Amino acid sequence: MKNIVLIGMPGSGKSTIGLMVSQKLCMKFIDMDEHIEKKEHKTIKELFAISEECFRDAETRCAEELSKMDSCIISAGGGIIKRKENIDFLKQSSTIVFINRCVEDIVADIDMSTRPLLKDGIKKVYDLYDERIDLYKEYCDIEVSNSGDISEVVQDIIKRVVK
Repeated sequence: MKNIVLIGMPGSGKSTIGLMVSQKLCMKFIDMDEHIEKKEHKTIKELFAISEECFRDAETRCAEELSKMDSCIISAGGGIIKRKENIDFLKQSSTIVFINRCVEDIVADIDMSTRPLLKDGIKKVYDLYDERIDLYKEYCDIEVSNSGDISEVVQDIIKRVVK
């Protein structure tokens, strides 16, 4: 089976939803940020401290590596869409699902202290949303809304991806 890659804003529910989908489908779950940390022997914060480009390079290497796998549910970092080559790698073996969650809900729920790009506060969340929303929509194969019961989002993904 092809991979299912979840893309979307930080705080959109990618990791939570991805884990639930993986359990329902008995597929391996991979959080790209955790995968990068293991491969690079550095935290995401440490990679960003070097430079955002350093992190993005690691993210691209990870996307290329994961494109060679199958039958995985992959939660991508929110900025995976910043480099089209990342999406090109992932599309080779995956269905890309955009988890769209309204920015107001993200702001209400997110812990900004754990998100390097959001350390500048709420305005940064809105700026990132405006910067990325069109790319998420362009690069996804399927868009689902995370605006209510998370188990309904999981069922929607399964229904639309597994045919």
